Amino acid sequence: MAHYLIDIRMMGSVKHQISLLSHQLDGKFNLKNKLVIPHITLAGPFSTTNEETLVEDFMRICTNQMEIPKYEVGGYGFFPDTRVVYVTITPDEALKQFRYQLARAISPYCSLRDYDLDSADNFKFHATLAMKLDWLTFQRIKWYIRGQEGVIYRHHPIRATLLKNSRILCEYDFVQERMLSRAQAQNRATRKRDFDMLKVWDDGSWEGV
Repeated sequence: MAHYLIDIRMMGSVKHQISLLSHQLDGKFNLKNKLVIPHITLAGPFSTTNEETLVEDFMRICTNQMEIPKYEVGGYGFFPDTRVVYVTITPDEALKQFRYQLARAISPYCSLRDYDLDSADNFKFHATLAMKLDWLTFQRIKWYIRGQEGVIYRHHPIRATLLKNSRILCEYDFVQERMLSRAQAQNRATRKRDFDMLKVWDDGSWEGV
């Protein structure tokens, strides 16, 4: 059965900072397949037998979102029970409500997990750095990562992504206010257009894709 995921793909400086830290962790602790691509999970992984309705609901919730969601990236956190290391994410109210509306819309026909059904205020936003660690490696990383500088990120989340078996089905671009196909989502020119628009809103500094 196919596995689906809805997330915010990180781009620009925050992606590069998290990727650099991931490579450092891999080099020091030999993590290999325990690392993940930088992203903020909004729902999933989950399964469904109604992909058409899933895509329709995803598009509807995204296009009805009137305010561009925002978040702040900070320090680091840990889930002891599952031995996960992550970057802390502080969402604004728009992002909280956007995620909650998505979960409510798809919950009747998708196999969401308990944490996906958390309220808007109780859901734990985070960007996983490493997962499925053994106990000793988890403890060693906890001590190591306390000495690392926090991640700095100024801009808005740019896109919400619906994935099927780790491949993009479609993606909504909040900045350009349009739905993107897989090919459009991976197009470098489309990403550059986003950052050009964000430069006008921010302080004029440039972030690569």
